[in-house]
Amino acid sequence: MLLNYLLQTIVLVTIGVILANIFIEAKILSKLTPLVKPICKRSNLSEACIFALFTSLLSPTASKSALATFYNRGDITESEVIVTTLMSTFPMVVGGSLFKVQALITIMILGPIVGSIYITLNFFAAFIQTFWAFVYSKIAFPPCSTSVDDDYQVDKLLLTFDTIKSGLKAAYLVLMRIIPVLTVTVLVIGYLLDHGMMDMIAHLFDPVLGLLGIPGECAAALAGQFIHYTVGYAVIGSLLSEGIITEKDAVMTLLIGSMIVITLIYIKFSASMYISLFGKLGVKVALINYASSMLAKVITIGLVLWLM
Repeated sequence: MLLNYLLQTIVLVTIGVILANIFIEAKILSKLTPLVKPICKRSNLSEACIFALFTSLLSPTASKSALATFYNRGDITESEVIVTTLMSTFPMVVGGSLFKVQALITIMILGPIVGSIYITLNFFAAFIQTFWAFVYSKIAFPPCSTSVDDDYQVDKLLLTFDTIKSGLKAAYLVLMRIIPVLTVTVLVIGYLLDHGMMDMIAHLFDPVLGLLGIPGECAAALAGQFIHYTVGYAVIGSLLSEGIITEKDAVMTLLIGSMIVITLIYIKFSASMYISLFGKLGVKVALINYASSMLAKVITIGLVLWLM
């Protein structure tokens, strides 16, 4: 599984870096100006950041790779990188749920009521992360000046053999720095998780279950989350059908399970990717994004306790 993920990630990172560099050389971003300009004005983010946001809807890995390319070229700042990765949370979750049919799988396993509630809460948690990143960018960044004025005239598209060659050459230099770091980091962290780190993570969430009064039977669902999210869903679905837990218990367990999954993803995968793409900045990006995800989940759990 780890090697499959590593191979998939290398492929997606390679595609993202290559496309970003070719787009830059061919001035394709200028062709998107009529589409991204309104969002740039409202968020104060640059066109490059908005392009990465759009890309995250289809491929988070390719989006981060493109963002790293713009950052390493000096087109965007550290603050813009952090805000853009936070703001991409909602389109990333929506894209993953719809385009990868996770939403359909969730409803089929958990049932229409619990499945729909859980999907909605996931969207809510993702939205508030995007929202506070948007508010921060609106306050902290100066008004965005796009590359064209209101009567825009886009640059001529320069998608030629020479621009593709230049883009590939620039991408190669970037990938020679990124891929080795990504490979080593993923393999090292994967080894640590397979030799005790996973148990330490699980124990961190034990007090949360007791504090929220969630039945002990739900621990099996949380354990299933370590294997695959569908395993956890199947356990919850079984407990619901047998009347052992309530819908509220199911939703709360799923939210706590998602916190465990997020923790594992950041330790095993996301941190490695951020560090390989952004260097030292990647540590800060990973920590801020992880803290944002956990805070959003806590807020969501509080909402469930209040309403259900």
